[in-house]
Formats: sequence, C-alpha cells, structure tokens
Amino acid sequence: MKRELVRASEKSFRHRMPALHSLMIFEAAARYMNFTQAAEELHVSQAAVSKQIKYLEEFFGFELFHRNGRKVLITAKGEQLRSRVSAALNYLADGIDELQGLEQGESVTIAANSAVSQFWLNGMISEFYLEHPQVDLNVRLISSDRTPDLFADDIDLNIAYDPGQRIGWNVAELFGEVLFPVASPEYLQRTACKVEEVAELLNYELLDFERIEPNWINWKVWFNALETGLSVRNTRRFSNYMVLMDAARRGQGIALGTAQLVDQQLAEGSLHRVGRLEVKSGRSYWLGVNESRAERPGLQMFYHWLLLKMSIA
Repeated sequence: MKRELVRASEKSFRHRMPALHSLMIFEAAARYMNFTQAAEELHVSQAAVSKQIKYLEEFFGFELFHRNGRKVLITAKGEQLRSRVSAALNYLADGIDELQGLEQGESVTIAANSAVSQFWLNGMISEFYLEHPQVDLNVRLISSDRTPDLFADDIDLNIAYDPGQRIGWNVAELFGEVLFPVASPEYLQRTACKVEEVAELLNYELLDFERIEPNWINWKVWFNALETGLSVRNTRRFSNYMVLMDAARRGQGIALGTAQLVDQQLAEGSLHRVGRLEVKSGRSYWLGVNESRAERPGLQMFYHWLLLKMSIA
C-alpha cells in the first residue's frame, strides 16, 4: 500500500508540472530579462529558449513575458512563477551540492525585500561576478517583504528599508529614498500627459500598491510630504511593487518610482519620469552585516564592494 502511494505521488508530479528543463530555461530568461543572454548561459539557441517559453505559456494558459521587439518584460504572473521556480531550483541545487560534497569556497547569504531584489540587487550581484571572475564566492539571495525576516540569524548581509538599530547587526547607509512619478512612454503619448504642478497629477490614472509595513510611502503620503493639501482618491492598487511597476510599464497609469530601483527602466526607456516633482523622504536603504558572521573574508569583500559602488555612483 505504501509503495502504491509513492508511485501515485510520483505520477502526480509528472502530470502536475511542466518539463523541468523548461523551468530552468524560464528562470534564466527571467533573471536576465533577455532570451539571448539566457541562451548563452545555457548553451542553447535563442530559438530553443523562445520555444520553451512558448511551451510553458501554453501549459499554464497565460503569458509569462510581454514582447516588444527584442525587449521582453516579465508579466505579473510570470514574476510569481519566477519567484517560486528560483527558490525551488536553488533549494534543489544546494541539496545536490551537499550530497556530493561539491560546494566549494565561501557562501554569503544576503536578504532584501522583493522590490530591491528584483530591480537592483540581482543586477549588482551579476556585476560583482563580472568584476571578480576568479573569486570563489557563492552569493545567495533571499527575498522577503517582512523586515524581521531580513534579520534572521542565518542571514549574513541584508539590505533593509529604514530598519533602525538592530541588536547584533552593524548597518551602513546605502542610498537615500527619493520618489518621483513615472509612466510608460506609450501612456504619456496617449494621454498627452504634461505635469508641471503637483495638482495636475490628479488628472491622470494614479497606480498604487498595498502597504505591508506602515513606513512604506504611497501616493497619499507623497502628496502630504509636498504639503499640497490635495486629497488623493480612487488610485488603482496592486498587490506588490513588482506588479505595480509592470502595470506602469504596460501603460496603465502613473506610479511612484524610487531612485536606484527604477534606474534601469529609465535608462532602457520603458519608463519615463513625469515632470520634475520628487520627494526625499528622509529615509534610506541600509546595508546590514550580521556581527556573528562578519569576519569571513568573502563576506567582507562583497560588503565593502557594495559600499564602494554606492559611494561612487
């Protein structure tokens, strides 16, 4: 009876899940946001990557990427899948390394909220590896939107928003928070959007997100910081910052962008600043190091490299 249950479970996995190699291809494509770079990493053709992404979209019944010529942007459901697939593959790879005793060098675990991880830290980790090809260091990224999770005992480093003092952690400021309106070029053109005064923003569709923690800044807080006395109503709300930015890129309205986090989208042209309005909140993102783990050389190298990068940015 027990053997029959195991076989039924195995059969269930085969029927419930798409091909594992397709998920690995999707993970690389989502990480690079580029099919060509994913193909180069996996040593397959770009056509093979496109074919597997199409297979997954047919399997799930929804789009994973928005395609605009050579550019691709991950959809909201695609981001949900990316988060799960990335965590599962990392867990599986770590388990295999442990069984085979292949894990070499030093590992550093860094934690950040999902927005910082997706829009900034992923790129910084890739840049670190490009600048240090000979360094045998495994940087592991963990994402959570609950600040206490970022300060767990098994975390080496973290990037936390306005964390205050934390026992057992040394924190150093990375960058201050600056927030400004952003929208897609398509939305700006379609609505003939022109904003010189803050009140003019109320003429357009404002996109917002659900605040998980009370110190996060939404449109209401942003308008209050400008001391306008204006009342913001009927903003469209999204479940998290990634979904919000995806909606802005797809031309659904104007969102609040954060300096550093939207720099890549601004550089690529998928988002544009709306007017010159901005708010410096007085809060910052901080790089924390766990004092009980701080002496390891690889951790020190990555820690000081991040600080140096931000000091010359």
